[in-house]
Amino acid sequence: MKKLLVINSCLLIFVLCSALFCDKPPQYDVVPHIDYVRTDRNRTLEGEAIVEEIIPIIHFEDGDGDLGLTAENVENPPYNEGDNMNNYFVEYYIKRDNAFEPLGLPYNPPYRFFPLSPDGRVGPLEGDLKLSITFDERTINKWIQRGDIIKFRIKIRDRALNVSNTVESGEIEMFVP
Repeated sequence: MKKLLVINSCLLIFVLCSALFCDKPPQYDVVPHIDYVRTDRNRTLEGEAIVEEIIPIIHFEDGDGDLGLTAENVENPPYNEGDNMNNYFVEYYIKRDNAFEPLGLPYNPPYRFFPLSPDGRVGPLEGDLKLSITFDERTINKWIQRGDIIKFRIKIRDRALNVSNTVESGEIEMFVP
């Protein structure tokens, strides 16, 4: 009897410890939340011109994991309506007279990332997103010159069309060798 009591007590302690130390899934809002992490960059020289690959990195958290769009998604409503086929939005700003103003590009390129949970799993999801944006000094020089400082404002949208908060990148000095 004493042996059975010791075994039951050990089993009870094991179950309690397992429950206490078990990883619980994080609790995130179903509206995506993002934080700016950093901006990476790569420069290449093509003749005398500099080509900049700017890579803003953001961290995301989403409570139901419905981030990303497939090619099939964008062929059907509501994703084939308006700008719903895009889910990564970048606004470009340039520093003029110590203040940032919209860059004034003739268009704002659309960006899309593919499903981050392609198996269709529903549940909390977090990670980092990287977007590669290329600026060629020869073709963008009407808007950006060597030494100009730019930054980005970024937000994302999930498949339920919930839009995240907006984050700002750090300042980026352009085309400086």
